[in-house]
Amino acid sequence: MKRAITPAVLVLLAASLLLVATPAQAVGSATVVDRFGRTVNDYGVKLVDWEGYLANPYIELTVRPPASGPFPVTIDLKAEGTSRLMMDLPSQLTATGATKQLTFANASEQKTFKLAIHSKRAPGADELYTLRLNIRAADNSTLVQTMPIRVQQDQKTALEPTIPINFDYRYDTITGYFNNAPFRTAAEEAVKDWFRFFDLQPFDTVAAGAESNHLPGNDWQNTINVTNNVAYNGMYVFFRGIQTPYSTGYPAANGRYATRNGQQLPGPIHRSTAQIFEYDEAGKQLFTSLADEDWYKTEIAGSVLDVHGLVMHEYGHAVAYHSDWAGMRNYVNTQGANDQEVIAYQGRTVPLDSSYHIPGTQPYWDRLSGQSGGWTHLFPTRRWMLTKLALLVAENAGWPLNRNLTPFLAPSIVSTSLPNAPAGQAYQQTLTAKGGVPFYDWRVTGGALPAGLSLDRFTGTISGTPNTAGTYSFTVELRDYDSASTPVTRTFQLTVGGGGPNPTPTPTATSSPNPNPGNLATQATASCSFTSSWESCAAINTGGDPASSNIGAPNQGNRWGTWPNQGEQWAELTWSSAQSVRQAQVYFFDDNQGIDLPASWRLQYWNGSSYVDVPGASGYPVAANQYNTVNFSAVNTTRLRVVLQSAPSFSVGLLEVKAYS
Repeated sequence: MKRAITPAVLVLLAASLLLVATPAQAVGSATVVDRFGRTVNDYGVKLVDWEGYLANPYIELTVRPPASGPFPVTIDLKAEGTSRLMMDLPSQLTATGATKQLTFANASEQKTFKLAIHSKRAPGADELYTLRLNIRAADNSTLVQTMPIRVQQDQKTALEPTIPINFDYRYDTITGYFNNAPFRTAAEEAVKDWFRFFDLQPFDTVAAGAESNHLPGNDWQNTINVTNNVAYNGMYVFFRGIQTPYSTGYPAANGRYATRNGQQLPGPIHRSTAQIFEYDEAGKQLFTSLADEDWYKTEIAGSVLDVHGLVMHEYGHAVAYHSDWAGMRNYVNTQGANDQEVIAYQGRTVPLDSSYHIPGTQPYWDRLSGQSGGWTHLFPTRRWMLTKLALLVAENAGWPLNRNLTPFLAPSIVSTSLPNAPAGQAYQQTLTAKGGVPFYDWRVTGGALPAGLSLDRFTGTISGTPNTAGTYSFTVELRDYDSASTPVTRTFQLTVGGGGPNPTPTPTATSSPNPNPGNLATQATASCSFTSSWESCAAINTGGDPASSNIGAPNQGNRWGTWPNQGEQWAELTWSSAQSVRQAQVYFFDDNQGIDLPASWRLQYWNGSSYVDVPGASGYPVAANQYNTVNFSAVNTTRLRVVLQSAPSFSVGLLEVKAYS
């Protein structure tokens, strides 16, 4: 029997059809906030790649969901554009970037995530990627938001050890691992990664056959004594593969330590080491790739054993983390209580266990990168990376760190002055800084900018149109993204009106009028071929004016010198984007001792594939106690290099380099 459809039923059916047909309302946008309380939706975020050979610092961001639901709201994060991008666990690494999911129960809930990038071993330019937020509400309405991820690439040229390293494969007779070329390359690079960060000069030469060490057989039986087959003045490394029971490294046990010019060096520093590689893990394949975009593959659990990561870790025992290093024995005996630098960095003492490992628990993960030299990390990476913490602890073995490298630079404001601002005209000047974790926050904390001008918190750019003439004094504060850093400040004076831009310098016998008062060098990153451990490459582009060529004292950070290295040396300026340059001014360092004026010098620029001499150079004067100026045909470049040829038996140095468009 058929039942009649009543009018009430028809109304219910119509309402039901109407609900199905109605499209979902678009969900609102999310807000992303950084640790300074800045909304980064428009500007995006900034990461840094520190020198290319160790774990990089991360940034933490807070996500606030849409103001209205319907809830729950899910936000799928995707840091995309390179496989090197990663987010804190739980998350995934992929060939195109990192993914992570956040779910919000209501509008008042907020959640944090951490974003970082694997090191890029190949030098290169700054990078630009995308952070994508796919937002989905309970009614399946969706919205996609994107913002840029800027990556500052600090490694503009390859960083190499300053001493030669000799590798000896003669005793790899059990497994033959090191006969495989990719395996050998990965292992050598892992060893070099330690020495890339040490500030070393060649030692006295050890004659062939004079340095003795020992190597084990399988199960550490049948130990054999070995010696170096060639003379060397750097470090000597014996490689051997065995089948059981474990990989490790250790220094020479013969007590032959380092001398230079016949003088015993403090340490003591062992001159040879041994690296033992063992591989006995069923179901795993040896992974030897060093390609930047292959790093994420080391996370494939249970399928690969990363040769580079394992050797880097185990060679750490050879080069530092071993009881044969007197300084490390003392560090273990005192539980790290005497190393104030490690305590200041990590915020606590960092003990080593009885096997000379940093504990693998979270309080002892490297504070800025969230990684460790073991299996567990804040991020889903199985590649064991060298960390700043590991290097600071390793210094106890007697290896001095190269403090000119970016991981060890404290934040500082580089800009020292501002050009005048014509009244009623558009004005723009960008303050520059270096050091720390450079997702910087700029603020005026004292005085005031001239009316009409503002300071961009993200970029440090002062811009606008000032209208009221006068001289204004204000203090700028710089904060970097390391929460343990102390903010730094600098007070500036800015004159509005008063005849327009600052006047150009009065010409001298070795200088010519400069049509542009803006010194581009202060906006660049400095790097040098070699730097004495008591000098600073970063001194060359501070924007200051030395009083004379013989200035300062060791360890004051206001001069660059190359003693005892002689011959051709160089210092260069690298900009994040191309600059038009037509003039340079160079102030030489001459201490009337081992550092002298160069015999000759020249300027080169990077043409995109190689360094070439600047065209139409007006000449290269060599004078003490003044700037030496060179004019040349304008070049558009990201790098400008000062190449110095030392006089016989002398080294060279610089106090300041300026560059103008």
